[in-house]
Formats: sequence, structure tokens, C-alpha cells
Amino acid sequence: MKIDSIVLAVAALAAALWALVASSPALAQVYVIEWTVADIKVGVQLATADRLVIPAGASNRAVLPSGKSQTIKGPYSGPVADLSKGQEVNEGVVAWLKNLMQTGGASEATPGATRSAGVPARSPPRFSWSNIPTSSDGSVCILQASKPQLARAPVPVAQRVAVVDAESAARGEAEWPAGTDLVAWPAGVGVRAGGTYYLLVEGRPRRQLRLELLPQPPADDDVLAELQRRGCRYQFDAFVREKLAAAKP
Repeated sequence: MKIDSIVLAVAALAAALWALVASSPALAQVYVIEWTVADIKVGVQLATADRLVIPAGASNRAVLPSGKSQTIKGPYSGPVADLSKGQEVNEGVVAWLKNLMQTGGASEATPGATRSAGVPARSPPRFSWSNIPTSSDGSVCILQASKPQLARAPVPVAQRVAVVDAESAARGEAEWPAGTDLVAWPAGVGVRAGGTYYLLVEGRPRRQLRLELLPQPPADDDVLAELQRRGCRYQFDAFVREKLAAAKP
């Protein structure tokens, strides 16, 4: 066999193997984020080769490889592959979900920081279309009609925050009232779609965020795909964590 023929044969074999791997059920997993059956743990991955059985009265909500979430009510019995048949894989959503399930997602805690005596432990941040974290970098998706609020940094407990518009240099400050974790966005700083802002909290690193304004919230099944498309990782993680925490044991 000539060298050229050997090279072509190897290339063809490599392409065939790649196509086989790319279509492998192991790479097209479904993630369960809500489940009302005690013997099924939320957060599990279901390969497309698995079979899903949901008894009458129970329900399952899973994130499909397409990035959409879907609720299936029992009684139901069928292969997982049927749920995502004909859908393209949303690699961004799949990667973010995989990271969250493996690591728990990004944390707001500052390395080395400790909670002072007498300061109560704080609950994990809840998903919101209007609350803006002051201890995370990245994009935040908020609704245009909402009144944005700044969420207090968890550790150490922050008292004041300064917001600076990176483009106009407009600056405003806000102070959290005692016993609350939210304060209104400073009136002197405009909220711009795609605007970049610096958040300054004493004793903490400067944070930089970008605001993504949505005219209306996406359909419930499209929330994760929309958050990932816009780069809103903080809310993506918060949405999934909230679903997992709310699931029945």
C-alpha cells in the first residue's frame, strides 16, 4: 500500500472514531435538578442509554443536553434518549452544569476570611432577576422593569458599597440597613444595557460586573440556556442550587 493511501486510511479511521465518540451517550448526559421520589438523588447524571421510570404522582425535572429543562410527570417509562431526541448539544450549558455538580460552583467567600463571633451564618444567595452580588465578578442578568438591588457581601459582613460606572465615571454609594442584605442601586449611577461597573467594598477586592438587561424573563425551561448565553454564571449557579435544595429528599 502506498504511503498516501495509508495516510488517507488513517485519517478516515480517525474521523470515524471522532464521530463515534461525539455521538456517544456518555457525552450527552441529562442532569436531574428536581425529583419527588425519595430513592432518586438530585444532581445525578443520566446517560442517554439509561431508562427513566417515574411512578404515578411523581415528577422529574431535568436539564437536557440542549440546555433546556423539562418536567416529566409520572407515570412514565422510557429511555433517556427519547427526551433529547433530535436536539443539538448546548456545550456551554453542559460544561457549566458539569462544573457546578463537581465543584459546587463559584463561592463568594474571600480566602482566609473568617466570620466574627456573634455574626449569624448567612443563607446561600437566592436566584433573582434584580439582585446584584457585590462580591463576584462577571455578567449579571436583570430585568429592565426591575429595581436593581445590591446584595451584601457575605464574609466579612460589609456595611457600604460604592458603584462606579467604568465609562462615565459616575459614582454613587449605598449603605445596607441593619438586619438586611439588600440595598437599592445608587440613584446617581445609571443602569445601562451592557454597561461595565466597578463595585468597591472596604476590605474586599474591587469587583467588576457587566449588566445584561432583559426586556422580559425567558420561559422557565429556557432560563439556564439564556443565562449561559449571556454569561450570567452567578445566577446560573444560584438557579440550579435553589432547585437542588428545594427538591424533596
